[in-house]
Amino acid sequence: MSIRLRTKKLIWAGVIGAAIMLIISAISGYIYYTNAQERELELQNMYQEKLKELQLTTEQNEVGYALTKDVKRGEAITGDMLVEVTLPILAKAENAMIRTQFETTSYFARTDLKAKTVLVDSFVYMDENIANDVREVEYSLIELPSKLKANDYVDVRIQFPNGDDYILFAKKKVKEVSGLTMWMDNDEGEILSMSSAIVDAYLEGAKIYAIQYVDGEMQISSQITYPVKDNVLSLIQSSPNIVNVAKLNLENQNRAALENGLSEMDEAQRESLREGEAETKRQVENQQAEEQSVKNKEEQEKIDQLNALNQFSSEETTGGSSE
Repeated sequence: MSIRLRTKKLIWAGVIGAAIMLIISAISGYIYYTNAQERELELQNMYQEKLKELQLTTEQNEVGYALTKDVKRGEAITGDMLVEVTLPILAKAENAMIRTQFETTSYFARTDLKAKTVLVDSFVYMDENIANDVREVEYSLIELPSKLKANDYVDVRIQFPNGDDYILFAKKKVKEVSGLTMWMDNDEGEILSMSSAIVDAYLEGAKIYAIQYVDGEMQISSQITYPVKDNVLSLIQSSPNIVNVAKLNLENQNRAALENGLSEMDEAQRESLREGEAETKRQVENQQAEEQSVKNKEEQEKIDQLNALNQFSSEETTGGSSE
């Protein structure tokens, strides 16, 4: 009897213990489930906030294109030199360029550009289409700057004895230069204008000369101001071969004012001016000749010293081998 009673108590104790453990587990599970739901809800809210931020950031960003390597001034820029970059909308310039532009047009760097530079219109210039009346011309009568080199930009001007000075060609790119000769591309109107200027140079004692731009890629072109001779003006206006008459600035040409100014100079003044220019030119040539003579003398002295050194070394070698 006592054994049965004890067994019954143990069974009830086990049942009660199991019930208590079940209750504790249920409460713990409920608390864990509740906390998990709260954490999941917090994570969902956090992810939604992050998503909203990312979406807002994406909407406020723009696409730009940056260089993958350094580019020198005048170097061609092609599509394979660009990489897509994301820019804040406030940081993107309105004139930012896109890749397709470089696939359809030839662009060149206006100045030296570093890798990772985001390209905008002002950093590049287009290779202009060549008009049908453009020809390569060669001039040896234009006074050239001593530092002039290929790919520089120049204005070609004409200066008259009375001091009048006009722009004959504006912002011309020098294709090649050798000594006193310069090559460039001119259209039909410019070729005819030069013909007029050559006549003025011979008849009126005018000087045709070139001056360089400080930064030819960035600086704006001058306006042509030279008033061509009347017969050349008529030829320009009637020529069917001239593609761009507007660039010659014909409406602002005043040949009469130029000729009136020249007519006020008497022959003595012209002769005095010619003698002054000739004397200045002689002085410059003499100075250049002296500088060249000094340079030649220094170079010859270096050659003589080198020859003497070589001769001494040869004698030493010969003497050593004979011993």
